[in-house]
Amino acid sequence: MADEAVLAVQKWLNKTYGNVPGFERAPENGRTGWPTIYSLRMGLQHEIGISSLGEGFGDATKSALVPVVNSLRPGYQGNIAQLIQGAFWCKGINPVDFNNKFTIDTLSAVRELQEDAGVTADGRVTVALMAALFDMAAFVLVEKGDARIREMQRMLNSKFSDELQEIMPCDGIYQRATNTTLIYALQRAEGMEPEQANGNYGPGTIASTPTVNQGASGEIVRIIQYGLYVNGFYQGQFDGYYGSSVASSVISFRKFMNLPPFTGTADLTVIKGLLTSNGNTNRNSDTFDAATQLNATQARQLRQFDFSIVARYLTGTVGIGADRKNKYLTTQELANLTNAGLSVVPIYEDGGYELEYFNMQQGIQDGFVASNAAAKLGFPAATTIYFAVDVDVLDGDIDGTIIPYFRGISQAMNNSIYKIGIYGTRNVCNRVTEASGTNVLFSYVADMSYGWSGNLGFKMPKNWAFDQFVEYTAAGVDIDQVASSGKDQGSTKFKVNPNVVRLEFARTLINNSYQLKPIKPYLPSLEVDGPTLHISSALSDFYVKLSSKFSSNNSNTPLGFKISNGKISTQVQAELEKFKQMHEAAKNFDFMSLFSLLAPTIGNGNIKVGISAKNGILGFKVVCESETKIYSNNQQELVKTSVSIEIYTKPNGLGIPAENFKPIYAPVSKNAPDLNWVKNKDVLVACIVGAALLAVPVVAAGIVEDISALLSLVL
Repeated sequence: MADEAVLAVQKWLNKTYGNVPGFERAPENGRTGWPTIYSLRMGLQHEIGISSLGEGFGDATKSALVPVVNSLRPGYQGNIAQLIQGAFWCKGINPVDFNNKFTIDTLSAVRELQEDAGVTADGRVTVALMAALFDMAAFVLVEKGDARIREMQRMLNSKFSDELQEIMPCDGIYQRATNTTLIYALQRAEGMEPEQANGNYGPGTIASTPTVNQGASGEIVRIIQYGLYVNGFYQGQFDGYYGSSVASSVISFRKFMNLPPFTGTADLTVIKGLLTSNGNTNRNSDTFDAATQLNATQARQLRQFDFSIVARYLTGTVGIGADRKNKYLTTQELANLTNAGLSVVPIYEDGGYELEYFNMQQGIQDGFVASNAAAKLGFPAATTIYFAVDVDVLDGDIDGTIIPYFRGISQAMNNSIYKIGIYGTRNVCNRVTEASGTNVLFSYVADMSYGWSGNLGFKMPKNWAFDQFVEYTAAGVDIDQVASSGKDQGSTKFKVNPNVVRLEFARTLINNSYQLKPIKPYLPSLEVDGPTLHISSALSDFYVKLSSKFSSNNSNTPLGFKISNGKISTQVQAELEKFKQMHEAAKNFDFMSLFSLLAPTIGNGNIKVGISAKNGILGFKVVCESETKIYSNNQQELVKTSVSIEIYTKPNGLGIPAENFKPIYAPVSKNAPDLNWVKNKDVLVACIVGAALLAVPVVAAGIVEDISALLSLVL
């Protein structure tokens, strides 16, 4: 809803400063927002003599205000008074007037803002007050704010705003400014002078952090109470007295964060753990992670440092150019780790460094890739795979990116033997765990990035299993040291189950194929060398068979494409080019893109496609064969998997009108036998349609108009 007073401010700004070079006009919509605040700032900059206008309220603006602010009191007349009144209207404080006179009512508005902020309500305009006024920061409790956090913010302002020359927001939201000022308060309580204190928990603050016990009192105790409250462990008064309730809260915090000894003493480990996400980086822990493939010697050395769990990556590389190296787990490395007495936790991260990476489709893809990789390494059932969100995602961006991504992972792993975990900031872990349809079991918290907005002021997830807090080099390897809660002990025994590998291959193949959507709900019933599944949908009948052997190469075998390392051979490309030269309708058709959709999933094996018949109806048969190397008991084994899919399309299947598709689904002659494969003078047409049935929507849609023309060449 538009506010008439704000609209009047916007119109006045544009009329008064619209011709000033560099001024950006305010939107005339009656709604307060950053664009209007920027216009107010630019008007102020113009009035105090700054020629190069900008959106910020930086040092240049503050310096230029110093000789001006003392004159801003009742009796002052000029545009700055009207700018101040306009800022108050946008702030939601009623200054009564909107003119160029600093009136008694304007003074009352200044005092109201000061009272809201917790500073002395003397009506004195300062540079800090102007910075707070010409800003979107709130000084009253907002919808999601906490009244007790606002109490803390007002107290910190009352004590330190003059020293800091800054008035922090008092909206009840624990944010970066609140966290920084709370650390500043600790530094001052430790005895640092204002010139030394900076709000950063650095070496000097660490060295000065005291050990505090029950019975103590003072500002440090009050800071401990604040820290316990924002972390969810204290509900008492902020009175600065270390009573039994504070001691009990400290014990609870220690136990939750696994910070022995579990006593009521607040030492560096507790105090820094309350005020920063990474806590005491010199504390002991039993876990580390690394992006390096570890040899036997490195594994033994790291075990001697009292590490018992290592988190490693399932896939991918790290570094670029000459520094590029593999980071993925191998069977040999697993032997190195387990022989040294280390248990292993899997992480999946092949991207995820930018917000644009995260969407539902990417989650589906990553879910299949990760579960496939885990199966081939022999991770046991119920292992949690941690999917990485290695970027500081703002709270407002999580709903549209990270949550859909994890819903995609959940969809992909719905029938997997593995569980879903998340790696990310505290806020991301909490939000995604709480969202419906994500099925996140445990969190691996990126607390080492203590400056990330998603860690500042956010509570540790209740489901945290791992807490990454510092990086360094050990045993010649760059590692991140990680605390563990005990919820996830990792895996120590690895045995590849060939049938799990086969099932994961079938799941991935079918789930990645757009036209096989009707089969997906029946995947839990699919068995290796089990009965053929028959699924009937409105547009097609499907027959699916999962085998541990390849079909024999007899005279009825249709056209087959060999796949090597996820790619179709160049020989096949040459054959396809010959076909395109022979048939005018196929000249502009990108066959290679079509068949290459299946090749990466197969890896090494074959695609066989052709025409089939069942119960007197023509259809298409696609067989995807894959050979996967696995290692069991240090011996290599070749796992063969064959997924056979017969598709009998009904009228309007593939989105093609019944009259155009009639040659495909029309009954075969009564004399025709039920054939496994039906020969045709050019079965490549069957390959086209069969692959289209497995293709993603955009590809399938692209070939529909050409199918009838291609069929007419041979049918």
